[in-house]
Amino acid sequence: MIQFTKRKTARANNAFLLGSIVMIILVLVIVVLFLFFSFKIYEKQEQETFNGDRYKIVLGKTTLNSPLSVYINDSLLFSGTPAQTLTLSVDRFVKESSLMIVDNTTDRVSTIELPEHSANLVIEKEGYIFYESK
Repeated sequence: MIQFTKRKTARANNAFLLGSIVMIILVLVIVVLFLFFSFKIYEKQEQETFNGDRYKIVLGKTTLNSPLSVYINDSLLFSGTPAQTLTLSVDRFVKESSLMIVDNTTDRVSTIELPEHSANLVIEKEGYIFYESK
């Protein structure tokens, strides 16, 4: 009778051990799959953000000798007083961007929505407002 109980406990211990091993293997497989798909999605997003589109921004003659700052989204491109026609060439790094030009004497902000593809923009000034010359 004592041997029968030991055998029954040994079977229960073996079953518990086998169940634990199966559970650990399943958890590891799920973690590996999750990491695999996460990195694959991350690589796909990286490929989408890089493209060959460029913006060419030219500060026209009416912007000369006026202190200004030029931003794309929250990135400062230029700050100062252009003495001659200034050309800025910038890679497009997000799908939707806006060009912000700040008149540093009055702190007035002019925003221009940038197209989704490459563009050549000529920026002119009329009064306190900067606009895209067509």
